[in-house]
Amino acid sequence: MEAGRASQSAMGTGLLRAAHVREDRQPWIFEDTLAEQLLDASEVANLEASMVEWTPEVRAAFRTAHAVRARLAEDEAIAGLAAGRDQYVLLGAGLDTFAWRHPRASEFVIWEVDHPDTQSWKRAALRRSGLSTPPNVRFIAADLSQTAVHDLDLPERATWNWMGVTMYLERSETEATLRAIASGRAGTTLVANFLLPPDALDALGDAVRKTSTVTLAAAHEPVVASYSTDQVVTLLRDTGFGGISLLDADALSEPYLRGRADLRLPKSTVIAVATI
Repeated sequence: MEAGRASQSAMGTGLLRAAHVREDRQPWIFEDTLAEQLLDASEVANLEASMVEWTPEVRAAFRTAHAVRARLAEDEAIAGLAAGRDQYVLLGAGLDTFAWRHPRASEFVIWEVDHPDTQSWKRAALRRSGLSTPPNVRFIAADLSQTAVHDLDLPERATWNWMGVTMYLERSETEATLRAIASGRAGTTLVANFLLPPDALDALGDAVRKTSTVTLAAAHEPVVASYSTDQVVTLLRDTGFGGISLLDADALSEPYLRGRADLRLPKSTVIAVATI
């Protein structure tokens, strides 16, 4: 990520969530067109230009993957309310719009943690779009490659949404962050995704990975880490998590894509739902 510039991958994620609504038929897995409204015309044009050589299959896979992972994280957060877990930490918040969009957002204290450059851009974009910040939102600017989560004074019991970040961090940085989250109170729940290694990908996952590698390198946001499912389990156990569920493309397709032959998840990542 270039200094002084907002994350292009975060912007792309917001664009692809909106594209799911524009380009796929109903019922939608996840409805978020608000994130795209934070992008100005030149930003949308630049993002679309970076995707112009994507095949239709790859673009559809990206749309589906981003919609499913966002839906899962929010489903876990909402489920936590029944257990009194009303703190929601978005670690690497990007263009997440939960606080401005979800009908139950007011029931949480929402912590948006992100790189200072990306967060500064987002807050300016919110103002430009006429979106005021709800009183239950807390913005925390932090570069996780330089700042320990322990030092951020975040809640001890929360649902943590850590999507789209671990692949950009060295293993030691990911491990330190996981230890900090796992040092919280019992009931804390983490939802995080990890890239699978090349030998674990299916054909669609391989096409998605090759495409994203080129796109992210051009954006100066190279992928630096991938993990096998065994490595993810070991990493979570070693850093203090007890209950661990791993959800791959097949496991996620059952609840979210049942009856949707038009949508397909690439086997390229695994999502962990882990508790302490």
